[in-house]
Amino acid sequence: MRMSAWGRATILLFLLGACGGGAFDAFYVSQGIKRYSPLVSAGPTLLGLPWWAPLLAGSAAVVIGLSHPLLDPLLAYSRTARRLSTSIAALGWLCLAYLLGALSLAPIARFGLLGLLYLNFWLLAGRSWQNLVFSAVVAITGTLIEMILANAGIFSFPQNAELLGVPAWLPWLYACASLALGDLGRALILLQRGG
Repeated sequence: MRMSAWGRATILLFLLGACGGGAFDAFYVSQGIKRYSPLVSAGPTLLGLPWWAPLLAGSAAVVIGLSHPLLDPLLAYSRTARRLSTSIAALGWLCLAYLLGALSLAPIARFGLLGLLYLNFWLLAGRSWQNLVFSAVVAITGTLIEMILANAGIFSFPQNAELLGVPAWLPWLYACASLALGDLGRALILLQRGG
């Protein structure tokens, strides 16, 4: 039985999100940027993360990564997908965004720095209005979900809760994730279709 391009892309994006997103989440916990409630951390933990946190990060990577190639036709976005190696290299921008979020700077400085990083990433990623739309939707949705979880007491951002319980710079992190994972999702679908 042969798996479809969408199935393979789903598995690869999930593994990337669970491992990479889980690692950066653990980094944020170790740096004191994020703290999980002891009530939800009951049970097995790995590097300070509840067992389900990498699963959540993996699921987010799938939704972000596959939403772009799925919705591209609705926005008349037909740019040729990048080579897989270029899309994987673009993940470096997302890693840099995570690291900048951990800097000991004033919240407004981190907000500005991550905004500048996103702008540079967007300029290099093709400067399309469609990517701006995707980035805005992912930034708003991801931030709202984190606001809900933070206000429900699942986790907190002890030093950086300027925006209804989450850091003001968090939308920029999700916008960078939109560019990186969306481009990777497009490349995986194109590659596995034989394009």
